[in-house]
Amino acid sequence: MDFENFEARLENWSRVVRSPRFQSGECALWAKWYVLLRDSGKPMNAPTMTKDEWDGWLVEKAWAMLPNHVSKWTLKYSYVWNMSPEQVQTRMRKTHNANLRGAKFDLVIAGAKSELRKNISTLTAKKILKFVAEDACKPESCVL
Repeated sequence: MDFENFEARLENWSRVVRSPRFQSGECALWAKWYVLLRDSGKPMNAPTMTKDEWDGWLVEKAWAMLPNHVSKWTLKYSYVWNMSPEQVQTRMRKTHNANLRGAKFDLVIAGAKSELRKNISTLTAKKILKFVAEDACKPESCVL
């Protein structure tokens, strides 16, 4: 879960979201576990997610919180769908009626990344504050 830079974190997000383990063709993973536990009648060890998968879903949650529709979908098309800038611009123009030609595309991507970083920080801070409120100590992962 230690990423060299924000680009590596976004690449991890795209890998996790595209993973066959979490595809929408099947029911959600947590629902499968719930049904498995409910039907068995005895406690079972549910499969766990790796730290990279947790971080990928944290980024997905932060992405869902982005207020600007154009920024949101520009990021999704660029990273999760692996579209080139030209393809993203065409897709945004045709499906979202947004013109991103030229330098504007780079500005939209930069702004979206900035907002995404803020949302990730907010979500992480809420998690730490909840942990501190319950346990009165910082989690080990947050101690310098």
